[in-house]
Amino acid sequence: MKDAKYLSSPENALVKRLKILLEGGSKANKSRQELGLAVIEGVHLVQAWLASEDLLEIFTTEAGLQQAEIAAVIEMQLAAAPSTELFVLDESLWKKLSDLDNGPPIMACIRIVHQDFPVKLSDDVLILDAIQDAGNVGSMMRTAVGAGLKYVVCMKGTAQAWSPKVLRAAMGAHRHLKIFESWTLNMIREKIKVPLLATSLVAEQDLYDLGDELLDPHAWIFGNEGSGVHPELLAIAKGVLIPQDPCIESLNVGAATAICLFEMRRVRRELN
Repeated sequence: MKDAKYLSSPENALVKRLKILLEGGSKANKSRQELGLAVIEGVHLVQAWLASEDLLEIFTTEAGLQQAEIAAVIEMQLAAAPSTELFVLDESLWKKLSDLDNGPPIMACIRIVHQDFPVKLSDDVLILDAIQDAGNVGSMMRTAVGAGLKYVVCMKGTAQAWSPKVLRAAMGAHRHLKIFESWTLNMIREKIKVPLLATSLVAEQDLYDLGDELLDPHAWIFGNEGSGVHPELLAIAKGVLIPQDPCIESLNVGAATAICLFEMRRVRRELN
């Protein structure tokens, strides 16, 4: 195994950078954007980036090196991408950095790959309109990958896509997505040419009546947990109603996303 570099001081520049990237809030979001870096925690997330040149650094502890699962992950990554740096942190320092009290001690720094949105889009898109809960954002991204989508647009007001909480909830989905953040209504108008579908409790179009319309690429819009899709977005989209029992006012936005995207997947499987 590649020789590790040992870190024990909280004043170390790399440790300070790691601490900032693991935080929430606007300062951490700004740092992630400026550095083009994010931090993933836990064995399963690191496994999701195995063999990627975008996995730049691995961090663990002496105890972590002794765990077979962690050692195997490190060995596979270093074999596939020898330029990956390996760091071993002092146990007390690790406890100050990581929020995963009972999780295996491993995290990694990954490169945030900036993408150009295609001029001529012919794929489905998931649009998140001011989704504020990080767990919902991550879950929706995971659902998008499961349904076969590659493009996710996060409008202003949406939880930062590369924050630790979103990354944990998405369970590796980020690696399979092209993610675009801080979009405005005008950007939606200018850049997205496929038809827009927006979930709405007052829409007249039933999701299950869309039929072969779903064979063509669409951009699906899901709105804020409290207020739903913004009226200006609804005005340029086709409203879609998910039929449900009236005893419940609305569905969780993550559940609504799964219902819609997998209905689209079902229609394409049956009608193709």
